[in-house]
Amino acid sequence: MNFLKPDSPVMRLISKIADILVLNILTIICSIPIVTIGAAVTANFSVAMKVVKDEDNGVFLPYFKAFKKNFKPATLAWIVLGMAIFLIVIDWRWIIQNGWGTTPFVYRFLVVFMSAFVWLITLSIFPLIARYEMKMMEYFKAALILSITRFIPLALVSLFMLGSVIACIWYARWFPLLYAFCTLTSMYFLCLIYIKAFNRLEMKQKEGEEGEESEEENSEETEEPEIIEEAEEVKEEEIPETEGAPVPVNASIMEEVSHAQAVKELHKEMEIDTEREPEEEIKGNKLTKFIRTEKKKLKGLTTKQKIGYFVQYYLPIVILLLVFIVGVSWFGHDIYVNHKIILKGGMINCQVSDAGRKYVTDGFVESLGYTTKQRTALLSDTNLDFKSDIEFEERYLDISLRAQMATGTFSYLLIRDDAMYNYTRDDYFTDLNTLIDINEYFEEDEIYYGAEDVPVGLKLRIDTVRKLGLSEDHDYYVVFGYNTGEMKTQNDFIGYLFDLDPEA
Repeated sequence: MNFLKPDSPVMRLISKIADILVLNILTIICSIPIVTIGAAVTANFSVAMKVVKDEDNGVFLPYFKAFKKNFKPATLAWIVLGMAIFLIVIDWRWIIQNGWGTTPFVYRFLVVFMSAFVWLITLSIFPLIARYEMKMMEYFKAALILSITRFIPLALVSLFMLGSVIACIWYARWFPLLYAFCTLTSMYFLCLIYIKAFNRLEMKQKEGEEGEESEEENSEETEEPEIIEEAEEVKEEEIPETEGAPVPVNASIMEEVSHAQAVKELHKEMEIDTEREPEEEIKGNKLTKFIRTEKKKLKGLTTKQKIGYFVQYYLPIVILLLVFIVGVSWFGHDIYVNHKIILKGGMINCQVSDAGRKYVTDGFVESLGYTTKQRTALLSDTNLDFKSDIEFEERYLDISLRAQMATGTFSYLLIRDDAMYNYTRDDYFTDLNTLIDINEYFEEDEIYYGAEDVPVGLKLRIDTVRKLGLSEDHDYYVVFGYNTGEMKTQNDFIGYLFDLDPEA
């Protein structure tokens, strides 16, 4: 049970992970007013760098102390950067609306360059505010220099953060765990980068100061020899011996140092006392020894000290244990639910009735010989209602649909005829020839062809339209996403919708 000791490498690592996670949660909460984002991020860096260097004495009090201390410069820096970010977002929206290819190259280059520039300054300025006191202009100059000198590691962390955002969107149902892992990893490596940079800078400053002091001493040696003689006389005086004297941890220490530090000192003293106890009092296996030792440590403590001891040493592992249990339970439930789902559908520019929803979900499951407890089929509650214009200005909706189809969010889509062009021209959907012999079961006017004359959509017949409760003023098509694991089920769904018995 050595790994359970508070000062063991395992416990120190767990404590760091838990502290950084708690700091990220505090940062999110304190950033809700928007204007406080700068102060929240600065406080995060201030405490996180101490955590990484094993200099932390807790999380909550140091965080809010740093938040208050750095509020003014951090908020001012955030206002300046926030305005720049707002302008860059407007530029990106304009590029997306007009199309990347039709936007002038110079404009695209400037927007990309300014985005990278502002992002790196934003990454670098808040750790500087957390560490040093400067004028605002000096903060921005130092952030620029830091961004240049640490460009490669900052660029690598930035790419990881970008990949994290994509992963969180791509696998939205795993967002909490992905977010926790990505933010923890990003913050840890950013702290390592800045700690190394700050240590190197401070070392150079110290060397410069020592050089100046040595020059002053040399000049003093040549000009004032009397001072040296006096100094030698002082050195010859007797110095009282205090080395090795025991320093008991008592109430005075508790008053002089922080509460967390006092708990650490108290813990060390108790460990020494425990080691001196007779062997017969600590017999048993490792678990019973550990429990007995911890009870002895807590025996002489006040309630406040017991709480401090628990918070300092065991709260992080309790938090991580709870996160682990919740994560495992969540993943297990997710796997169980996904195992039951045999088909997931969506709608574009159409809305089925309640009876129609039951027809394509429960009715289809029962047609396969399952009960609704054994298997389920889903149809999105929301009509995607995308644009049906040929120009399709809001291209980000188009990109969103591609991502949803690629990640298996929808196994099939019901699409109104006036929206088919936008969503088949880029060949989003599977070739129906891979699912069914369409020429055997369908007439030519029932088939919708996409890019390169590939059959991608089947027009719903009037009786199916009525079963779904759709308006008869339009025609509707069913299309299928790329998912080789669902091909048999998609084939069965075609047979169900059109009263066929197609062969796979």
